[in-house]
Amino acid sequence: MNDWLIKSKNQFQDKIFDFLWQQWSILGVAGTAKPDENRIIDPEALLLFSLSICRYEPRLFDEIIDWLFQNGHFINVQRLSQIQKKYDFDCGPQLSAVAELLTKKSSYRLKWSGLAKKYYQKDKEPLFFAREATPLPCPTEKDANPEFLSHGLKRGQINLRGYSQAFDVHSSACLLLRLRALIGINARAEILCLLASVKEIHPSEAARITGYYQKTIQTTLVEMAQSGAILVRTSKKEKFYRLKPGVLDALLKLEDKSPQWINWPPLLRTIEILWQKLCQLSGEKIDSLLLCSELKKLMLSIREYGSDADIDEIVIEENVSIENFDKHFQETLLLLCNRLFL
Repeated sequence: MNDWLIKSKNQFQDKIFDFLWQQWSILGVAGTAKPDENRIIDPEALLLFSLSICRYEPRLFDEIIDWLFQNGHFINVQRLSQIQKKYDFDCGPQLSAVAELLTKKSSYRLKWSGLAKKYYQKDKEPLFFAREATPLPCPTEKDANPEFLSHGLKRGQINLRGYSQAFDVHSSACLLLRLRALIGINARAEILCLLASVKEIHPSEAARITGYYQKTIQTTLVEMAQSGAILVRTSKKEKFYRLKPGVLDALLKLEDKSPQWINWPPLLRTIEILWQKLCQLSGEKIDSLLLCSELKKLMLSIREYGSDADIDEIVIEENVSIENFDKHFQETLLLLCNRLFL
């Protein structure tokens, strides 16, 4: 009865994993990257999303851990925590387990120790699942990885391959990490990324889409403007900031092309909620009328996140007939899914 829903879920799922492999490959995970990616990758949002979704892609899950051991010093753990607090990705125990693993590396101990103690679940369950949502075989608790087991997740021992590389210093997609390497892990890196991608911006808008507190962004912009590299325009007692033309172009705009800033956290949280609900509904026997109702409620529930991510495609009209609903929903899903790659 719901074959179209199962097909849609599988297609959606394939797109998500293609996206994840592409993004992490650009950052240095062993894989195939898209060379002309111009959208700036948000490593914190990507990590939170991946720790949830990659329970269904174990190989990438462990490649990400491998990457973190090589490049985890470039992750802004404070910003990571703020994004998780705001958007509540379904990855708490995984995040703490990975953080605990990373504390085994002496240079990471202080950086990740707070997150290592933050999330856990009492009931133990397998960490990994097949794409069809069936649990993958996992060892007994005696032979399971202790860091994950202490957070309620059963998996085998981790054998890192060490294939991860440094991120591409010639990629616009890696601009945020490049700036962190240059000027440190702080709001200045996100601000410069954002200014490189827009004509001008107000501090409140910059705070909203970078994940920092407005006071932090406001104070930092005022300081950065004193360098002369950032200009200020006042309009009706409000201040708008922009880059001074030509000053930082060689650093921020490769081949004179402006990078694109995407508000990734709400977009990826929207995708996560959609995918999880589709997995649930596709495994149930449910009549068309109830399915239509459930999917309409689903789209309404993620509209706020969609609005934050400037997604206009999350629209399911109330008067769509049951007969036409499947086509309408699939078109909406495809448009939304394509946002991962456009």
